[in-house]
Amino acid sequence: MIFLLMGIALLSIMSALFKWLTIAGSVIAFILGVIINKAFGWQGLIILGLFFITSTLLTKWKKDKKQDQDASHTEDKKGRSAWQVLANGGAALLAAIGHLTLSDPVWLIVFAATFATATADTWASEIGVLSKRRPFHIKEWKKVKPGLSGAVSSLGTTAAATGALLIGFSFYFLYDTTITILMCIAISGFLGNVADTLFGAWFEQKYVCSICKRETESHVHCGAKTVKVFGSAYFTNNLVNFSSTIIGGLIAGGLYIWIIS
Repeated sequence: MIFLLMGIALLSIMSALFKWLTIAGSVIAFILGVIINKAFGWQGLIILGLFFITSTLLTKWKKDKKQDQDASHTEDKKGRSAWQVLANGGAALLAAIGHLTLSDPVWLIVFAATFATATADTWASEIGVLSKRRPFHIKEWKKVKPGLSGAVSSLGTTAAATGALLIGFSFYFLYDTTITILMCIAISGFLGNVADTLFGAWFEQKYVCSICKRETESHVHCGAKTVKVFGSAYFTNNLVNFSSTIIGGLIAGGLYIWIIS
């Protein structure tokens, strides 16, 4: 146990030093890791690690090209904030607390599906933005520039399905479960990503740059403050991510109960 705690602490410190996470983000990640280990064992930590490592590497991958395309969700130079950590891992934290409070196998399925959703969403965003074809916005019903929430591409959709399957297969081998449960987690993760796209298209706030007139999701663009043209001030990308992981987890929980009944 002590070695696992030391490992979690070391990874959190490294995340802050390499600016993968802010200091506050690293503290939250450490707490998240400790609680997940307590609830779901070292296997749960591996699932957490798979999401974190792949999302960090994909964020760094071709970062300059993504910035040239004005990808809205590229990582801040100081790393992911505490709110971003909770947006992606908060639902998993709730599942872990639920399992510690009322032990039931369904919490483990919910936990895995929340990270399947977060992984699918991150892979779709970080890989899809590199598509050579302009993505299609499901609300505006037209092709738009890369990086806007609510826009989909074949590359991003494939990446989302692959990310969800990664967590599903990992769960299958780590917990020695069935193919049915694997698909339950993977499908729920993909559907959670679909919910993320729908929320992003219909509710997430959007801005227009006052200088270049480009639509963006950033508060600042071209060195100037942007003008909000759509969405609620409270419906941020973090809230969208958190909501979609909750939905992915609930879908998986419902499917699991249906499967075993």
